[in-house]
Amino acid sequence: MRRASVFGMMAVLLLASSHGAANPSGVGSGTFDAQCGGACHGDADMNRSSPATVSVEAPSVAYNGLLTSVSVTVADIQTTANGLLGVFLLSDLTGAGDTPADDGWAILSNSEGGTENYVEARISSGQTEHTVSWTLRAPSIGTYNLHAAVHHGTQDGSEAPFFGSTLSPTVVEVVEVPENLPRLAADFAPPTQVTVGEASEIDLQTEFVNSVTVEWRTVGGESKTVVVQPLGDETWSFTLPPSVQPVVLEWRAHLEGDGPSQTTPWFQVNSDDPSWSVDETTAYAQSLAMLLAATSLFVALQHRRTASELKAYEAELDDVGGEA
Repeated sequence: MRRASVFGMMAVLLLASSHGAANPSGVGSGTFDAQCGGACHGDADMNRSSPATVSVEAPSVAYNGLLTSVSVTVADIQTTANGLLGVFLLSDLTGAGDTPADDGWAILSNSEGGTENYVEARISSGQTEHTVSWTLRAPSIGTYNLHAAVHHGTQDGSEAPFFGSTLSPTVVEVVEVPENLPRLAADFAPPTQVTVGEASEIDLQTEFVNSVTVEWRTVGGESKTVVVQPLGDETWSFTLPPSVQPVVLEWRAHLEGDGPSQTTPWFQVNSDDPSWSVDETTAYAQSLAMLLAATSLFVALQHRRTASELKAYEAELDDVGGEA
């Protein structure tokens, strides 16, 4: 009975180990409400006001269902011990149900190489300003607010975390798409990930477009143009060059047609090393199997020891009987 209890306790501890871990070094990029600005590190009510200044830059007018670019700039950054800075793009600051998706925006990419409204950027020592950009598909016709927020730790990693947000929202009016406006197809979704060493071949679907030119760059680098091949039916193809190390590439298209010329937002493609995924269920099953094997070995050794002790005891009794 005692052995069964010990075995059960060990199994529970083994299976629950990863679920009980804290996140003292951030939580990673994800889709989070503003409440995570405190809850990711502990009680949100324990936050202190960040000295950083947070601002949102977005066009005052966007077209229903088309793509637009929004940037969040954080200034007066105080570099932390691990350099992590969490940046949120939000629809409001209520703390719940306030992601852009809650207002109908769809995030296609961000400049940190993901598709989430919250990113964790690594800030270099002495860096005082950082900008994160998002490419969004605009919601239905109407007027919308966009906010931003940040959270970060302290220099020595102690005490309560800091939280800061925009003082006032940036207002975007979403309007009907003008007739014959050169634009990307409504269902076009640019790729966001590519493996290091692989080129990115992209097929671009458009509407009311007669010609396309494409430029690309690394973040903060010089722009270069690529050759665009028409494939017919307003589909165009171009290839971004492969990278030799993890990096974020950006590209945008200039669209010409009968209506006013348009330039798309910068789209981001994260070039990264091949990822290795782990099936947690399989890992837990293997750990449990190893635990069972170890327990079985322990029981077998105990049984062998008990049998040896019994034989020794019987031998002693025989010796005592013989002497008598």
